[in-house]
Amino acid sequence: MTSPTDITTLVKWMAGDFSNQEQAFENPPFFAHVRVCMRPLPPNFPGQLNLFLEQAYDIAIDQPYRLRVLSFSMVNDRILLKNFKVKEEEKFYGAARDRDRLQSLTAEYLEEMCGCDMDIDWTGSSFKGVIQPGKNCIVIRKDKTTYLDNSFEIAQKTLVSYDRGLDPETDELVWGSVAGPFHFTQWTSFANEVGGD
Repeated sequence: MTSPTDITTLVKWMAGDFSNQEQAFENPPFFAHVRVCMRPLPPNFPGQLNLFLEQAYDIAIDQPYRLRVLSFSMVNDRILLKNFKVKEEEKFYGAARDRDRLQSLTAEYLEEMCGCDMDIDWTGSSFKGVIQPGKNCIVIRKDKTTYLDNSFEIAQKTLVSYDRGLDPETDELVWGSVAGPFHFTQWTSFANEVGGD
């Protein structure tokens, strides 16, 4: 159906509004109800295929705790995902669900997250992304320096994400899930907004 170099299918699967409501309701002590919304950037945005990501608790959907731009390209016959921080984040709160607001996001607002590139491979039925090794993706949370240990797996309507911050010296968990990965189901698809067909 697809192949290890099929960026368009990967981005179409990722382009959507995802929720882990079922997981959160089944196990509330360990999993908050989280929404991940990824919206294709306008075609005039520089680069190849890009997604704007907003991650928020469902009860505070208008106050996302993570904004990113994900940029996809081919490097040595493999899909590479680059992560970018968004400057002046408040300007873009809600932009993943508001196409007009998203139009105002330009490259000047982006800052590349060095050391946070991910390699993406085709498993035969899904795409799996893993952060490149080396403890190079540094995240400071509550004045504590950690490195990001991140992976995801995306299929046609589901997303599994494992996002943790580990101590650079001891490799012990500092923040993130203690009960395993988050399991998301796609509620809304934005695949029709993805270029490259």
